[in-house]
Amino acid sequence: MLIAACVVVFLLGFGVAILISSKSKSSKVFSKALSAWLPTRQSQSYHEDTQRTDNDVLLTKAQCEAFPPVSWQKQAYDNVKSILLAEDEAAEKFPCIYATAGYRQNQHRYVFLHSADSSEPRNIRLIANALRTFRPLSHSLGPNTSLLLVHPPTKENHSVEKYRQCFWQILRGLRTCDSESWPAEIPTDVNAAKWMFCFDGAPWFFAAMTPAHEQRQSRHASNFIVAVQPRWVFDHLFRTPEMRRHAVEAVRKLIPFYDTVDISPDLAAYGDEGSTEAHQYYLLDDNETAACPYNDLDAS
Repeated sequence: MLIAACVVVFLLGFGVAILISSKSKSSKVFSKALSAWLPTRQSQSYHEDTQRTDNDVLLTKAQCEAFPPVSWQKQAYDNVKSILLAEDEAAEKFPCIYATAGYRQNQHRYVFLHSADSSEPRNIRLIANALRTFRPLSHSLGPNTSLLLVHPPTKENHSVEKYRQCFWQILRGLRTCDSESWPAEIPTDVNAAKWMFCFDGAPWFFAAMTPAHEQRQSRHASNFIVAVQPRWVFDHLFRTPEMRRHAVEAVRKLIPFYDTVDISPDLAAYGDEGSTEAHQYYLLDDNETAACPYNDLDAS
């Protein structure tokens, strides 16, 4: 059935890594994690320093657990954990069973942004470097892996529409600092049925979660979070028609118990006529279409 139906509730798999060992080791891990989100020298150029990669920005479960309980990073991580494991007594089972499986199997990585402004050059550089590092690493993490881009909390209560603008600013910013050519077989027109966002020469899938989503609880989180997966994850999960059907049905049967709005009509199989993944990356809280504000992410 529909590729993106499986990700309406999040992205497939979220992995996590390594258990916490000793208290002294945790303090060292925290120091490394802290350096990843301390302010860096400001620059108005996305291109500056985009070739540098730093494995320390891809945090594991152990590193997230090591943050102080009062830190926003630990609180945001705990919220994700609570969602995936349905830790609240009143919570329904999270519909994307693959996301929960990925968490339990320690397959995902986290990146905590410097600020709540998605378009800040230092945030775009951080995300660009994280994607470059994550893509080759993802194959060793497992088929339910995801990269979570976690924003700090905001002082203002943003609307769903405001977060939509922030989301597309991230993708547009990534295009400005991509050193690899866009794959020739994938159109650049975001309204094309075969369009996928590409970075570092490869296609990716995105799913945004925000504090503003209320009816579509499967897209709600305490912080603005963008979950990212390399396309090979879907190719693996849906490698036969039967596996595709089973995966989609397993998720869809849980959604009515979780969301108070119907499944978005924008969710469609990749390449279906009249559809585009640009409508699927960021779902609204109702069933209106959340179109990309740009026809071409490279257009000035």
